[in-house]
Amino acid sequence: MEESGDRTQLAPQTEQMLRRKNTYKKIRTVVQIVVIVAAVLYGVYLLIPRPKPQPELKSGSLAGPGGLISEAAGSNRFIAISYPGLTESKRIDSKIVNYETFRQQIEALKASGYVTISQEDIIDYYMSYGSLPEKALFLIFEDGVRNTTTLAQSVLEENGYKATASTYANNMGEKNSSYITGSTLRSLSRSAVWETGSNGYRLSYINVFDRYGNYFGHLNANVFLKVYKYLWRDYNHYLMDYKRDKDRLREESDEQLTARIREDYRLMEEAYKNSPGFVPGLYILMHSNTGAFGTTSLASNTNRDSLTSMFSMNFNRQGTALNTLDSSIYDLSRLQVQSYFSTNHLLMRIWDDTGDRMAFYTGDKEEAERWYADVGVAEYANDRILLTSQPRGEGLITLKNQLFSDLDMTVTLQGNLLGIQSIYLRTDRNLQQGIQVSSEDNEIVVRELGMTPKEIFRKNLFEFDGGPFVSLQEDEYNGLVALQEALIQFETDPIRADEAKVELARLRTIQPKTLAMGGAPYYPTVDLSDRGNRKIRIRLVGSRLSIWVDDRVMVEQLLVSTNPMGSLALGSGVFMTQEQISQRFIYDDVYDAVFVNPEIRDAENPNVLLYTYARAQQQTINRTIQRWFQNVVDFFIDNF
Repeated sequence: MEESGDRTQLAPQTEQMLRRKNTYKKIRTVVQIVVIVAAVLYGVYLLIPRPKPQPELKSGSLAGPGGLISEAAGSNRFIAISYPGLTESKRIDSKIVNYETFRQQIEALKASGYVTISQEDIIDYYMSYGSLPEKALFLIFEDGVRNTTTLAQSVLEENGYKATASTYANNMGEKNSSYITGSTLRSLSRSAVWETGSNGYRLSYINVFDRYGNYFGHLNANVFLKVYKYLWRDYNHYLMDYKRDKDRLREESDEQLTARIREDYRLMEEAYKNSPGFVPGLYILMHSNTGAFGTTSLASNTNRDSLTSMFSMNFNRQGTALNTLDSSIYDLSRLQVQSYFSTNHLLMRIWDDTGDRMAFYTGDKEEAERWYADVGVAEYANDRILLTSQPRGEGLITLKNQLFSDLDMTVTLQGNLLGIQSIYLRTDRNLQQGIQVSSEDNEIVVRELGMTPKEIFRKNLFEFDGGPFVSLQEDEYNGLVALQEALIQFETDPIRADEAKVELARLRTIQPKTLAMGGAPYYPTVDLSDRGNRKIRIRLVGSRLSIWVDDRVMVEQLLVSTNPMGSLALGSGVFMTQEQISQRFIYDDVYDAVFVNPEIRDAENPNVLLYTYARAQQQTINRTIQRWFQNVVDFFIDNF
């Protein structure tokens, strides 16, 4: 290598090699840029809203005790449906309704012929015996979360629907940006889509006891949410009763109760008049459901006098949708949609209340044609079959034109724990033969079918997971600790907050009896809304049955006596052997069994696929790219 002036002279071969290397670098850089740009553009394309295909809806009736239910006639009634909130989250344990499910439900109500009515229509109906549309629907959105009205707006507009947005008066201040404030309420009241209502002044609870009978006292909403998992329906909304002490004796006189409730209405009226400048016409008395307006006569009378003087109507009950002239305009009922309601679940509940013909949602028509719809209704979408039972009954679908002997089946069950999700093997259309493998009230149960089904196996899934994990004494102790911690964080009374600090310090010195120390085992009670998510594998060869749950062996080589071949069916059922009630939702007598990605293979040759309902490959690719693109966006947001 020689130098000439300031330039380094390279050997011809070396210089040629460097030029080639630099060229490769440039080409690689250009290719990388093209790939990134293409990926970004495709990601943007996936995120651009596009017209969605109309849902496949089927009009029809359900077979009831007397045969087909005919179209209900007349306009002497209306139904009321309410949503506690909407979210874009697709988490199955969400407590409020997914936006896409809401959209589908509204489209199905529209397809069923329902027309929304206004508050003025209801007033005219009761006060002047006015007429209503053939299928009148009143829609409510409760709890005043701002994002709910934002998400609902376009869906309502697209379907020509109107609704009432209800709020808590103590959220009218502008500082509560996640809730509908006074200025937002004024804006909604000027919209053709929205009317306004009130859920009350604030959400608060009195006379709260935990599941062990410990007195938790009177709690605001924030404290209540922190300790809710330690409770069991032993509490009151704060307008329903006298305040009581740990012995359930009254802490206040009749005069104090009356003054407290009236003061709450005064504060509510004052808050609304300050901002937005008016009191809504509709009221929802929280957690009444008593047949009156409170759990004691004095509370009921005081609520009645206050709400009838301030509001034009009151929704006093939840659990049923139907309202008729036999009801009072101050004792109306609404069906509050829960996060686990499928579209067909909602329609089934309305059908049970009204007998109306409903446009039940089918989804994937091609897949639906592969199944006999024996009982209830089924939705087929992407990789899941959602089977909705009849009220207080069952749902059943049977795979057409295919008989099975030995098989190896996998499926994920995502229905609520308190219900029945069944897989019937080597069976017939009447379920008079074969094997039933089911998830029931968080247990796996196996039965041999016949005139009298015979149970041959049962295993509690809580125990299968290794439970009990704590003793009753530990669970009770954990609830008391959680209460003090919540009071320290959220209690507005400084004296009570200080008392909680002292009590927490005392609790920290106590060691509750553990399982190892001989404590009694704690088994959680399954609630109506508890969600499930279990991967089930069933292998049936000859007279031997094996089951895996979440890839762990539950039972191997269980002896079964059954016919050598038969159909495959899926079932859903309402679990009716215990009280079907929850403080939050009262009751539910319809059940959704959810079968995700069912797949059946030959037991001896796993490469032979006998049946599957899986997400299309292109859909899987699109979802993967969407997730990747979102990760890229999040990275740039976080780092630049």
